[in-house]
Amino acid sequence: MRTVSKTLALLVMSCLSLNIQAQFDDSYEVEEWSLDSVEVETPKPQHKEYKNAVYLQYSPSRYKVGEDSRMLFNEFLMGYNRLIQVVEEKPYFVEAGANIKFSWARGGDEAFVLTFRIPVNVLYKIYLSSKKDYAIAPFAGASVRAIAAARDYSGEGSTNLCGDDGWQRFQVAWQAGLRFYLNRFYLGVSYSRDFRDNSKFPGVRECGIHLGYCF
Repeated sequence: MRTVSKTLALLVMSCLSLNIQAQFDDSYEVEEWSLDSVEVETPKPQHKEYKNAVYLQYSPSRYKVGEDSRMLFNEFLMGYNRLIQVVEEKPYFVEAGANIKFSWARGGDEAFVLTFRIPVNVLYKIYLSSKKDYAIAPFAGASVRAIAAARDYSGEGSTNLCGDDGWQRFQVAWQAGLRFYLNRFYLGVSYSRDFRDNSKFPGVRECGIHLGYCF
């Protein structure tokens, strides 16, 4: 009888130990893992918007210098722009900067003009590639002009064109244009014209082509 009891006790204890061992093994079971089982999201291409730019521009221009008189000029311009993104994750920008323009008369006139300008534009980029390396950008805005020097050499000596009752040194103009961006470089065309004011001369109309470098 004792032998049977011991045998039954041993069987019960064996079953209990196997059950506990099975629960222990299940609680620490590790699933198979590999690099292939992890879904890696492909990063979206990121484009660094360069905030600064320097540029050169050539502009054949026409100055209205009287009620019925005009002067034609060739002009070269050097400038700097700062690009400010105004809408997060959208390619809307405000562009502000300054430039200096050297002008000399063509045709029968002999004159030289040195001008400083502060332009402010609104610009929108339309990207042409997934990496955003190529884009076209229409822009429009206004500028303030200050004539630092303007001399006429047509006579025996030189005449200050901004002297008494002469040209107005300050004027406000509007401009519009289009650029093509290729990574750090851009090529653009533009048109600018003084706001109409018949009491102020000169009244400038300017067509321009410019080349810029961004950094």
